[in-house]
Amino acid sequence: MTDTASDKVRPLRPPLRPVAPKAEAQVISAFPELRSFGNILKRRKLVVLGCTVGLSLLALLFVLQLTPVYTAEAVVMLNTRKSEVVDLQAVMSGLQSDEAVVRSEVEVLKSRALAKQVVDKLALMSNKFLNPALTPPSLWQRWNPFTLAQHLIHRWYLSGHATDEAEIEVPDQSQKEREIVVDRVLSNLVVFNDGRSYVMKIRYHAEDPSLAAKIANAFANEYLLSQLEAKFEATKRATDWLNEHLADLRKKVQESDQAVQLYMGQHSLVGSRDQTVTTQQLSELNSQLIIAKADRTQKQSNLQQALALVRSGNAESVGPVLASPLIQTLKAQETALMQKRAELSNRYSADHPMMINVQSELKQVKGKIQDEVNNVVRSMTTDVQAAASREATLTASIQNLQKAADAQDAAGVGLRELQREADANRTLYENLLNRFKQTSAQEDIQQADARLVSSASVPLLPTFPRIGLFTGFAFFVSFLTGIGIAFLLEHLDNGFRTADRIEQALGIPCFGYVPAIRSGLEAHKLVVEQPLCAYAEALRSIRTALRFSNVDHPPKVILVTSSVPNEGKTTFAASLARSVARSGGRALLIDCDLRHPSIGPLFEVPRGPGLVSYFKGKSDFARLIHVDVSSRLHYITAEEGTANPQDLLGSQHMRDVLEKLRFAYDLIVLDAPPILAVSDSIVLSHLVDATLFMIQWEKTPRQVAVGALKLLQTQGTGLAGAVLSRVDVRRHAKYGYGDAAYYYGRYRGYYGSTKGQQA
Repeated sequence: MTDTASDKVRPLRPPLRPVAPKAEAQVISAFPELRSFGNILKRRKLVVLGCTVGLSLLALLFVLQLTPVYTAEAVVMLNTRKSEVVDLQAVMSGLQSDEAVVRSEVEVLKSRALAKQVVDKLALMSNKFLNPALTPPSLWQRWNPFTLAQHLIHRWYLSGHATDEAEIEVPDQSQKEREIVVDRVLSNLVVFNDGRSYVMKIRYHAEDPSLAAKIANAFANEYLLSQLEAKFEATKRATDWLNEHLADLRKKVQESDQAVQLYMGQHSLVGSRDQTVTTQQLSELNSQLIIAKADRTQKQSNLQQALALVRSGNAESVGPVLASPLIQTLKAQETALMQKRAELSNRYSADHPMMINVQSELKQVKGKIQDEVNNVVRSMTTDVQAAASREATLTASIQNLQKAADAQDAAGVGLRELQREADANRTLYENLLNRFKQTSAQEDIQQADARLVSSASVPLLPTFPRIGLFTGFAFFVSFLTGIGIAFLLEHLDNGFRTADRIEQALGIPCFGYVPAIRSGLEAHKLVVEQPLCAYAEALRSIRTALRFSNVDHPPKVILVTSSVPNEGKTTFAASLARSVARSGGRALLIDCDLRHPSIGPLFEVPRGPGLVSYFKGKSDFARLIHVDVSSRLHYITAEEGTANPQDLLGSQHMRDVLEKLRFAYDLIVLDAPPILAVSDSIVLSHLVDATLFMIQWEKTPRQVAVGALKLLQTQGTGLAGAVLSRVDVRRHAKYGYGDAAYYYGRYRGYYGSTKGQQA
């Protein structure tokens, strides 16, 4: 071959992947994410388990050290239905049932005044749990620097603002202790309403269960009593106010009534409330005058009719004449005489004495009738005159009374004003008197605006700490903490474990995994002694991938390097070359690490001439090649002591040697030094067909590998791909990656022999 190595190198072809539908691809991509999470937990299960168990035990120990707290609950409900005993709007009306009122009552229950009443009623000043003065102060409380500084500042302030010691008000110690106890009571009190009902729950937390029940019930009872006392006080204030104002109004009513009576006496306004005597008399006279006028008119009409009948000769037809008994008697006599005369005229003549006597008697009777008619007419005339006189008298009296009434009407304006004032005072007095009577009656029937639904009972179990709930929560938090630490460690893990991670982080293909050897047997000997083991199979897989990386020109001269020392590159290079030689191929292994040769010690050969001696002309090339008896591998060792390895490795002599050896061997493997240590590998990369970059599984930091590859890609050439070395296949199999190394560990029985290797 006449082509140079750089002309023969071909880029690695990416593997073909089947194209899945878009939706199916999304589903497929989702499952690896879930599997990766599971794999992380599987890899870090000891961390998760340790955090969960350890933190849970610490939490349990912490809970067991806590002082138990008991909670007692009393339930109070506001009354929304009022029972009115009297038909009167209450002096202190019932509470409204809106949200603001309920919240206000909750604040009343939590008020400091109510707490002071509870402290006094239950004598909580003598309770050692609530009164810190009953417990001797600890050493920290005595020498607390913050408390001491506060006292010093307080004394300095008082000394600077008070000129006289008498002006400095020193609070009473008992009062201070009482305020501290009240603060502690309120700090353990919880009053709340759910916002959907009128029920208020009073909860109190205490270390003593009986004390918790007593204080909760005391708050409920004192709250109900405070409502009754407030109503009683309001009623009493209203009663006192009404009583005071009733006395003033009573006096005003008396004064206004006296003013009315005095005014009426001064103006002769005697009579009823609506009419005076003059008005009553005037009304009566008017009635009499009307009757008198009617009577006079009637009598005058009868007189005129009677006079007309008298003039016409029909006086006997006058009503009063006909009604006169005397006239009736005379008329009867006249009728009898006329009848007698008629009888006598039949027997006697007109000159007969009897006829003359009858005629004379008849004439006398008629004369008497005429006289009686005249008397009746005169009597009627007298009656008409009397009626007219009475009418005139009444008219004169009415005129006199009318003048007096007009004067009294002028005085009645002032009377009515006084009367209205008196009536107003009397009405107000009566209303207040009724209110006073009803308010006084309500003093004994006041009811609280709330009622006690249930009293607080002594709790049997503590509400804090709830060991089961707290431990379960601690276990859950510990488990989440363990998961978080596992993911944090995974995130901080800076090594490589899978080919996908190498391809994503470095952008180069990964040819395979090299399992780590667990026993004392050396890896390069294992491929000869156990050719069917997983380690040998991994080498064959890498060799196959390397061959098909450039199908037209399979690489024959291969450079094996790494980023830093101790990544297994020498062992891999020797094992790969031995594997090819063991399979019947012609393979040559050349140690190109002129600073730290490792092929000679690996094959346990004594120091001899190497490439440096050959380049200096001190040794023949045939003396450089050693033969491995067990695998028939040819290898060339190196010797230390050269000052310019890069010049020797990049020289034309090295290029000519490789070109000469290319035709004699099927595979030439160059074991080169690390890239970040020296630049020998970069120089050699220009002379080979392909470069294999070794990365130690889980150990090589990513940034180190990235830095080495950057140098190799920018300054070197021929990079074929990477190989993960020293893979712990058992751990790798537990991670569930599903790659080749996974199956090395999971199906290690498939291989003919696994003795001495890590499965």
